[in-house]
Amino acid sequence: MTFSFLHIFGFIGTGLILLAVAYPIFLYRGKRGERFSVLNHFISELGELGVSRAAWFFNTCILLAGLVMLPYVIGLGIAFGSPLGWLGTVAGVIAVLGVAAVGVFPMNNMQAHTTAATTYFRAGLVMVFFFGLAIFFQPSGKAMIPQEANLLSLLAFLSYGAFLALPIFRRKKASSADSLDPQQEPERPRVWALPALEWLVFFSTIAWLFGITFFL
Repeated sequence: MTFSFLHIFGFIGTGLILLAVAYPIFLYRGKRGERFSVLNHFISELGELGVSRAAWFFNTCILLAGLVMLPYVIGLGIAFGSPLGWLGTVAGVIAVLGVAAVGVFPMNNMQAHTTAATTYFRAGLVMVFFFGLAIFFQPSGKAMIPQEANLLSLLAFLSYGAFLALPIFRRKKASSADSLDPQQEPERPRVWALPALEWLVFFSTIAWLFGITFFL
């Protein structure tokens, strides 16, 4: 592995995302005094002002992570140098700007926050799809990233797809559990499918980013 600016931005961006959640989780106490759980709390609740004790830390790190990842996804497009790679970059730019916007608009501004978050998730799905195809169709003998790394692309793609599909699948029930706003749920379930899937997206994306960056 030849260390390059892509590794710098990739690892720093990934590290900022991990820090954004790791520190606030330990300090978190919800409105009912509950501890944070990946089984029934949304990631963005770590940035809710007036509730999360380290909301400022989460929002700042998420904003910085989005900005740091911007040159990273552009650099990936340059590195692949293919139409599929550039399509991944276009989606990636939208996705990381959505991440940055999540830090600017915490859950206290729910309408703007929801727009930022859904922009990220939809663009993130497209990003891992096209970058996955770019890896798969690398020129023979000139592979930059081994095909085995695409298992991480598949895992991330399925995670994004499941998270985005669940509210559509359950739309007929008009369930408040399909909302990104935890206040819409009268009583927080012990295991809540939507935030649990959101955390699956988080962990699969971290694995994807780290794997792709490592193999570059």
